[in-house]
Amino acid sequence: MAARVTIKQIAVLARVSTATVSHVLNATAYVSPKLRERVKRVVRELNYQPDYMARGLRTRKSRTVGMIIPNITNPFFPAQVRGVEDVLHREGYNLIVGNSDYDLQREEAYFRTFGARRVDGLVLVITPTRPPHYLQNHNFEEMPVVYIDRFYRGAGGDAVLADNIAGSQQAVSHLLELGHQRIGVITGPLHMLMARRRLLGYQRAFRAKGLAVEQELVREGAFDTQSGYDQAMVLLRLTPRPTAIFACNGLMTMGCLRAIAEVNLRCPEDLALVSFDDLEWFAHMRPGISAVRNPAYELGATAAELLVRRMSGSFSGPPQRRILETQLVLRESSALKLETSLRLDDPPTSG
Repeated sequence: MAARVTIKQIAVLARVSTATVSHVLNATAYVSPKLRERVKRVVRELNYQPDYMARGLRTRKSRTVGMIIPNITNPFFPAQVRGVEDVLHREGYNLIVGNSDYDLQREEAYFRTFGARRVDGLVLVITPTRPPHYLQNHNFEEMPVVYIDRFYRGAGGDAVLADNIAGSQQAVSHLLELGHQRIGVITGPLHMLMARRRLLGYQRAFRAKGLAVEQELVREGAFDTQSGYDQAMVLLRLTPRPTAIFACNGLMTMGCLRAIAEVNLRCPEDLALVSFDDLEWFAHMRPGISAVRNPAYELGATAAELLVRRMSGSFSGPPQRRILETQLVLRESSALKLETSLRLDDPPTSG
């Protein structure tokens, strides 16, 4: 087995002190660009791999952060991860990501694994509405936690949230202003905070217009494509059918589009559609999909910045809560005013 390359060997070959090598590797002090590049060139040539375990035992810091997300196949979450990773990389931290598939046992398993690896902090996008039991005895001072789109009143940890209520209210108000009143909504699982807040925005838009919410138009999905399709089919079989649908995330919007096509309806001529979450390809589809831009990257980056402050000891105040604005992006899927000539009572046909 080849002997491990040491910092001292790097220093000799780069003709610098071991302290300079350490500063370059750990980003702990300024090193001139010329010397930094010389050290990095030797590091690459020797294929130097830091012994993070040994370093962690000495410093009680692993320079590593753990992150739990619920669905790595949903394009929204990789954007969050990228935001977290970019900030952590800049600050000299590594990131480990666990995908829970909305499974509480997997969430807990990742949490305990990260604890055993002595990560310096955690970014959590987890499922429960209330603080999970495994966090009840967690030492937040030793291992800081930042939640994304979750807020546990009275629990430790900072939180970064999108303004889900305002975003949904703006989207539904837009449809109401176009003349739609039978607006179906496909929510996420209502045991989740952001799903309930998006439904609340839908309800507030109706109340602001003095209109009652028809419960048959409220359908609970699972934040995935299949549930978007299934619940859209339920809505489209109603008599009279809705004239518009608000789908509360991007994947469910994709399911809605499949359902609309299968029953030979046109969007927006027969049915308007607005999504919460503006997926990258919505702008390139025909019709382009109107959507609430949920600032995924910014949520991740802001969470990481809060966490770095905690891990570095530069901030030790009470838990912080940041709420980031959303933005309604209008495209063709909701472009038409509702015309009285729409065939609202005609049942959809299968194709």
